[in-house]
Amino acid sequence: MIAVAPQELWQRLRAHPLFRTFTDEQRDALLRAYAEPDSGLVLRRFARHQVIGRKGEYELTIGCVLSGKIDLFEPQSRGAPLLVASIGPDGFFGELGAIGGAPRTLDIVAGEETELFEVARFALKHLEINPQAREMLAERYRDRAVRAAVAALKLFEGVPPEVVGELAPRCDILRYDMRGLPLVAQGEAGDAFYLVRDGFVQVVREQPDGSRRVLAYLRAGDFFGEGALLENTAYGASVLTAGKCELIRIKREDFLDLCRRYPQVERRARAAFSHLRENVQHVTPEVSELLAQSGQLGVIQSDALLVMDLDLCVGCDNCVKACESLHGKSRLIRTGAQIGNYLIPAACRHCDDPKCMNSCPTGAIQRRPEGEIYFEYEKCIGCGNCAIACPFDNIAMVDTPTFDRAQGRKARIMNDPAFFRPYPMAGHELGEAGLWQRILAWAGKGGGRKPVTMAAGAPPAHVPSSFPIKCDLCDGLPFMGCVHNCPTGAAMRIDPAELFAGTGAVREGSRVRKARGGHD
Repeated sequence: MIAVAPQELWQRLRAHPLFRTFTDEQRDALLRAYAEPDSGLVLRRFARHQVIGRKGEYELTIGCVLSGKIDLFEPQSRGAPLLVASIGPDGFFGELGAIGGAPRTLDIVAGEETELFEVARFALKHLEINPQAREMLAERYRDRAVRAAVAALKLFEGVPPEVVGELAPRCDILRYDMRGLPLVAQGEAGDAFYLVRDGFVQVVREQPDGSRRVLAYLRAGDFFGEGALLENTAYGASVLTAGKCELIRIKREDFLDLCRRYPQVERRARAAFSHLRENVQHVTPEVSELLAQSGQLGVIQSDALLVMDLDLCVGCDNCVKACESLHGKSRLIRTGAQIGNYLIPAACRHCDDPKCMNSCPTGAIQRRPEGEIYFEYEKCIGCGNCAIACPFDNIAMVDTPTFDRAQGRKARIMNDPAFFRPYPMAGHELGEAGLWQRILAWAGKGGGRKPVTMAAGAPPAHVPSSFPIKCDLCDGLPFMGCVHNCPTGAAMRIDPAELFAGTGAVREGSRVRKARGGHD
């Protein structure tokens, strides 16, 4: 990170296309925010060949290239990575992550000494306040989102990139934040083909007797609407949002034109529609009821769901005791909703759409490349927004001394004195010294991960009175304590699709797995 005065920063920014049309008022608001700590607005310099980001990482920032250049590489299983593109001064990247929450799609490396101005997702308001900058971001996002979604689907295999590039400006990006909003209605004439780029949608059919049956949930990488277009009929079911989601809408004439020009696209689309019709036959009224309940409880949208098989659970509470033993304070409560014969206890689900992350004002909540949602405690201000935002009450705020003891306990278990905590030294490292004495002692000897300087007579850095805790998949340990200590195998972490295995009602595709290297 480079520390420069606000006016000096503006001298570097004002020629960049994203900032070129800023008004004086917009410029001043940006610079005031930049001067604040943890604003999400950072100037960085990278040496030639220095890695800026890796494919699969969740770095939710826009990177504006002010000087130098960056190279984008596709990693190869064997041999050197493949250079895909380069971005020079006046360019920017990262819009898929910053706007859509998607992981990086390529490795990012400084091609020469490079200076970047980074804008975190939660600070995008300082860019989007300018209409021209907002439009530039939207156009770039649409192009990248369409290209990335099409490239990831076997359905469009064989369609040349230049054709996709021609198609992208004619597509619509649709974003929704609520569950139950209608996307297409059963009985309406088919007018578009839809790709689910993020989130989930619910497929519902009105039965002849007037009842409604939930048939399926579609997730990122799925699509719908192809049957009505190819058979020139009405939609055979309604599709509703199942929470926050993003869709790519391809107009009827554009989709049918693709099918005419590339017959393999039509063959695959017909095969997918036929497969969906077969799966629907397995959705009984009982399964439909469980699907509806799972959607209402947010189970479907979970990426790593802790469940307990009630046919196996003996109520020993070993799972809760193990969690408390490993973490110093349990992040698991063995009560919750029941789906079929499974109990869904209160524990972080590492959601597909993490409300906690979106509510954090400092960017302290992050997602690892493995998909786990975690706290970057050094950025946490203890505001409690995450605990309020979590719709499942799976985040608890605990007082700082209790949190400190819990973190210290896990540090001992891991044999890692540098294990993360919000302030640099834990109580067990300084005996019974008070909190402020610990901070002052740390500042005086220059320890910790992020040294700070204190002016003479200045009060010590602010430490919140409480911090959030939640399940971290036993970060840093080779196992998950609750699952490992269940004597009957009742406790398990699953993709929610496994609850409906055999019906095809939900496709497996969880992005979450336990990190092999722990928090390192």
